[in-house]
This record gives sequence, C-alpha cells and structure tokens, in this order.
Amino acid sequence: MKHALIILIAIVAVIGVMFPSVTAQQYDDFDYNIRGGEVLNFEIDSDNASLLISIDARARGELIITLPRSIIDAKVDSEDIDFDVFIRGMQITSFTETVTPYDRTITIPFKRSNDELSIVGTHIFSQPAIVKNSQPQTIEQMVQSELDMEMPDGKAKLLIFSNTNWSGAYQSSNVGFTEIIGQNDDEVIFECNSSMGSQGMFGTKIQKLTEEGYLEMYVIQNQQIISQGSTETNFGEVFLKADCISSSDPTASTNPGIPRGGGCLIATATYGSEMATEVQQLRELRDNQLMNTESGTAFMGMFNDIYYSFSPIIADYERENPLFKEAVKIAITPMISSLSIMENANSESEVLGLGLSVIALNLGMYLAVPAVVIIGIRKKI
Repeated sequence: MKHALIILIAIVAVIGVMFPSVTAQQYDDFDYNIRGGEVLNFEIDSDNASLLISIDARARGELIITLPRSIIDAKVDSEDIDFDVFIRGMQITSFTETVTPYDRTITIPFKRSNDELSIVGTHIFSQPAIVKNSQPQTIEQMVQSELDMEMPDGKAKLLIFSNTNWSGAYQSSNVGFTEIIGQNDDEVIFECNSSMGSQGMFGTKIQKLTEEGYLEMYVIQNQQIISQGSTETNFGEVFLKADCISSSDPTASTNPGIPRGGGCLIATATYGSEMATEVQQLRELRDNQLMNTESGTAFMGMFNDIYYSFSPIIADYERENPLFKEAVKIAITPMISSLSIMENANSESEVLGLGLSVIALNLGMYLAVPAVVIIGIRKKI
C-alpha cells in the first residue's frame, strides 16, 4: 500500500510539472500585412469561434492575414467551408482566400473609417497572445506601399492625406470634372491616358475647410509619383497638374527599378527612392512653380526633350556602379541645393527672374569656378 501511494504521488508530481508547460504555451503573432491603415489588436472570441480585429483605417485598403489552422478554422466534418467575414457587423463576400494544409490566408478589402473586422469560423483551438502594433505607418511609408503595388496601365491614383475636412475636384483627359468631398485620408482611382496621338493630362485642386490641420496629396501612376503638394495654411489649397504616363511611354526606362516617363530618373537613382527629400524637392518645384507659368512650362518642354534622351542610361548605370552613383551625387547635390531659391517664385516674372539667377549661379559653380582654378594652377606651373 505504501509503495502504491508513493507511485501515485510521483505520477501526480510528473503531471503537475508537465501541465503548466502545456497551458503556458504561447503562439506567435498572426502573420499579416495591411495597406491603408494600422492593426490595433486581435481578440479571440471562443464562444462565437471568431477572431475580432480592430484597425485604424486611414484610407481604402486591404488586410491580408494568415490564420493558422491550429488556432481558428472553418470546417464541416473534415471538409473546409468558407469563413464568414464581417465589417462593422455587415457581412461581406468580396474577400479572397488561399488555403494550405496548415493555414488559410484571407485578403479583406476595407474602406476609410472601418474600424472593426471579424472572421467567424467553426472551431477555436487556442487563444494567441494579444498583438499590438505601436508603430503606425507614416505618410511616406503609406505612399511607398502604394508605389510598390502595380496598377492597370492607363489608371492613376490620387492619394489624399489629411486630419481635417476638405473638398475639391479633379479632371483628366479621360474623366470629366468630378467634385469630391471628404475627411481625413482618402484615395481616388481615375483613368489618365493618352489617346489618338494626344498627350493625356490631369488636374486636381483640393482645399481645406478648416483653419487647423494639414493636407498632403500625391498622384501616382505606373509605380511612380507624377505630382505632389501639401499645405498647412488656414483654409489652404493644393493644386496639382501633370501629364499622364503609361508603360508604353517612349521615355520609359528599360530597367524596372527606375521610374518611367516623367520622373526624376537620375535623382531617384542617386538618392535611392521616389520619397527622398531631394527628389520631392525637384518634383514640387516642377509642379508648383514651373508648370504654373508659361515660361516655366516652355522651359520644361525643352528640358524634357533633352533630359530624357540620356537620363535613363545614366540612371541604369548608377544602379550597376555604386562608385559612379556617389560621383553623380557629389556632382548634383550643389545644383539641387541652389534650386531652393525657386521655392518663393509664384508669378511669371519671379519664375523668370529667379530661374535666370539659378542658371547663372550653376554656370558659375560648374564652369567659372573650375576654369579659374585651372587657370591659377597653370600660372603657377
């Protein structure tokens, strides 16, 4: 009897050691990717066999989430059935799913202001730890995510980032005058394409409806930014216009890593991103100063004819040769810095006067100063 009691105690002790290791098992975070917002947390509802997802949706976007079958699944007998997906209590059917023997990946589209998603299955096996994302995406990160996504040729996207109310309109060669009004972040996809041998164009003007807050806008097409602008002034407005581009653009680079047609090819290759400060400075100068005046528009027409005849070659070579890239950076940085003078040019006369001053300054830096140095060295020899 004594021996049996000892054996029983030993068995209980072993179970006591093993059991905490089972109940304390933790699961890795859900594997997910979100565009247009931020995941705030996940919560398992065991009673309803569902996963509740709280999000901060700043624009139209999508959540791609992988659900391990060891946590949540949807089956009848041994056969898979569809999950039920709800957004703010309304069931949707516009989601897609990829199934493997170990997990199920669901892509759920959502709109701005949607804040709660729920995925309902048939079985909950265990509850994962709460997942929190304490690092919301910046505007630059959201724009970069949009640039990484492919869009159909001939389509452009207007990205609006704001923390206040706004209203305005947009128009392109393919889309008539269309008024829009909204609050906070939003996006608009519209057709912007050349047809019948005519260059396609677009324009948009959005105004803040309040004194406080900011308004920042980007137009992207063909995986590049073709126009951008921002304002924080009282009831400020942003006006953007540019040419439409397409993958068949004759100025397109043969290298898929280089933005095509209408972009700052050399600067983008030099500084590594469409979102680099220097690239944005060049783009804003073009869109906000030069393209808003006749003399600036005429200058850009002549400049583009010359620039795009050689810039794709230089940009491609920069990507292949890091030393050449650094040499180009050293060469063009002073010129880009000098262009900041043009930021205060608003009228035709100011664009013309300051533009000639910048040209003279750069001729002095790149020609006159080296010539003086060379002449001085020759005299000493």
